[in-house]
Amino acid sequence: MEDTKEQLVQIMELYNIGKKPLSRLLGWGETTVINQLKGTPRREFAEKINEIWENPYLFSDILEKNRDKITEVAYKKAKRALDEKLLRDKASNIILYLVGQANGDTAPYQLVATLFYSQAASLVVYGKPLIDEDIVYKPRNYMPYPGIYAELLKKGLHMVRTSTGGLSAEDSNLVSAIHKLLNGYSPNAVKTLLKDDRNALLLKHKEEKGSQDADSPEGIQISLSEFQAYCLEENMDPKAADLKSIRKYFDEKLKKSRNRSKTKA
Repeated sequence: MEDTKEQLVQIMELYNIGKKPLSRLLGWGETTVINQLKGTPRREFAEKINEIWENPYLFSDILEKNRDKITEVAYKKAKRALDEKLLRDKASNIILYLVGQANGDTAPYQLVATLFYSQAASLVVYGKPLIDEDIVYKPRNYMPYPGIYAELLKKGLHMVRTSTGGLSAEDSNLVSAIHKLLNGYSPNAVKTLLKDDRNALLLKHKEEKGSQDADSPEGIQISLSEFQAYCLEENMDPKAADLKSIRKYFDEKLKKSRNRSKTKA
């Protein structure tokens, strides 16, 4: 665990909030933060500060639930600072948006799947990436963004109030459409889609880049250009701005997967 006092200082600087407002926000006595900075932080205090330091979504949840405990000026300053932090990372902003849209009723794999297929749709339909991040496949793991997935598993999902403010109308409409499409499939079907695309992408990567160890701890990196070429070859229609081709893509991939299963049986 990082030094609690240093974490506390970073939290106050990051979220532009003072010692007394932070104490009230966390439901403690007004001088608690001041006292903890002077002495050795209590265990329960240290654990709470560590959780907030690691997870901006948790701070967002606390800020909204307890906003009546601080002044409106303090709330607005902290809210503005929080939004700026979250918006620095577009992937995190998309996750935040999806959690807000689903009222927290979603699972980590669904969020990562939505991010993955929203990226695919953006590359094909609009000819540009939604997020500037290559895909990485770790050994025996079918999740395309393992770092994001690991963070979601570690920190969990928190109810948050959000809006489309951090995303353009084009991006929010795209993400919402893909999320809605994926919600029409069972969890097993979504996981099958992800697994099939993983296998196909790694096979194509191996054919083009030469033999690489898929079991390497660092994983295999699939570039944006590779991913775009793969999606185009998979018959995602770049002219289908209504995303109907993406639904067709999902249906066809699931059909092929079921046929393979029947053949093996």
